[in-house]
Amino acid sequence: MLLADRRIELDARPAPPAPPVLEVVMLGHCPGPPADPARGAQWQRVAGDPAVLGELAELGFHRAARRLQEMLANPAGAAEPGDDALRALYRLPLPVVSLSQFRVLFPFAFDTPTDYVSVLAGDRAWLPIALQDFFEASTSLGREQLKLWVIRVPEDEGAAAFLPTGAADLSDPERLGAFERALLPRRAGLLALPDLERLQVPANLPDVPRLRLDNPLPGFLPCGVDFDDEHRERRNADEMVLAQPSQPLPAAAIVAPLARTLARLRPDMLCLLGVPLALPPAGELPVPAPEFLAYVGELVARPIDEGLAGSESAGALRHLQLLYPYLRAPGRPLASPSGLIAGMQALVAQQHGAWRSIGERRLPGRSLPWPVLSQNEATRLRESPGVTVLLRRNGGNYVDDERLCMPCLPLVALRRMNSAERRREHWRSAEVMRFIGWLQRELRSLGERLVFSADRHDARPELALRAFFNRLHALGALRGARPEDAYRLAQRSDGESTLIFDLEIAPAYPLDLIRITFLQDRHTASVRSLLEAVDG
Repeated sequence: MLLADRRIELDARPAPPAPPVLEVVMLGHCPGPPADPARGAQWQRVAGDPAVLGELAELGFHRAARRLQEMLANPAGAAEPGDDALRALYRLPLPVVSLSQFRVLFPFAFDTPTDYVSVLAGDRAWLPIALQDFFEASTSLGREQLKLWVIRVPEDEGAAAFLPTGAADLSDPERLGAFERALLPRRAGLLALPDLERLQVPANLPDVPRLRLDNPLPGFLPCGVDFDDEHRERRNADEMVLAQPSQPLPAAAIVAPLARTLARLRPDMLCLLGVPLALPPAGELPVPAPEFLAYVGELVARPIDEGLAGSESAGALRHLQLLYPYLRAPGRPLASPSGLIAGMQALVAQQHGAWRSIGERRLPGRSLPWPVLSQNEATRLRESPGVTVLLRRNGGNYVDDERLCMPCLPLVALRRMNSAERRREHWRSAEVMRFIGWLQRELRSLGERLVFSADRHDARPELALRAFFNRLHALGALRGARPEDAYRLAQRSDGESTLIFDLEIAPAYPLDLIRITFLQDRHTASVRSLLEAVDG
């Protein structure tokens, strides 16, 4: 058959992008113009994009998507309650696949001053900078692409806009707060809160002391000239930070609510959180806040069976990955490391698998870790309480080891371990926590496709599970010469409508065994997976 006789025609089209392996959610501030900060969002772009509206509807925001279309079609129509928040795109999870798309949606975010100002963090929002760091190395992916969900929160609500609202239920998205809405994307595995970290930087925390020079007043200057050589001592009242700034929230008001909510609503997700800064009694550079480290260390050392509330807070720490230090570059203010770390984790998951670590991989960008840590200081933070530390080596930025404060095990398994066993390093690997979370999301997706095949005589669920783990073994996620050596699968039934599969898998690193119980109930149309890590 020849092309010349017109019996075969070529219709070349670009290949669709490969679905992202690890999606990320970021909450933060996107300042608008000073005249009307709430209108700093181009809501018309969202209202006119059927793909974005479709994804909003999939998350449960049918009314918001429909109302945006109505406002675009009839700008002079009658106003309804909540229209101003919709035009500002507050608390809406917006899918973003590139930095340019974010700049189109929020054109003022990079250059508009924020309400909260501090000496170190400056007066710019950290969400745009974190998003820029996230997409720093994604241009080499080809037809694959990273995906980020951006949620804008109002500045006037302060740190409370980032925190959970209590006993929320994900079944009614319209009534949820911003943090709970960040848990709605089904394939999201990481959560970052860069502007919450910015609000935790004390306003008067000093920078490296400037060289004190004489500050003579010039004899003559033309009207309108601002005299500032950036080296003189700040003496004038209008140049000083507020004498009584707002105080950062205590660690107990941030760590415990975030961890408990993730453990209850999305046990497959991990939150990246920077350790706050503080100034030591004698020193020039800020250090990790001692109160914050002491609180986390107290939770880690607390007996798991001490009580229900204490056990939940301590066990849920496995859903927090603490980061230190921050990032800084010439001409760029202090910034959160969460965007850079999340982008590298998503990139490595896309290229090499969700089970691979970013440790000892060179991080992109021109920013430098600040404050600079020695190897001994980094080792102390990594070992206690368990912080992922950025270091500068050989002209590049590296994460030496991805570390968690608490072992990546369910609360039931932690109750059976003593404090010495919980301190073992291989239990506290963040890449294993991401791998376990990714397994939960993939098994849930697989079970939802087979939810009406819960028949113990039907071989399709077992064949689908074997095909899934055979592929993991072929990709190197499981160790063993043969698939039979990498995992074991046993089927049992609990009635006519429920199928239960007991699986044991041997991950390539660094745990010995993960035991999975996969439950599929046809009557309730539900799928559950219970995971347990085994040492030896």
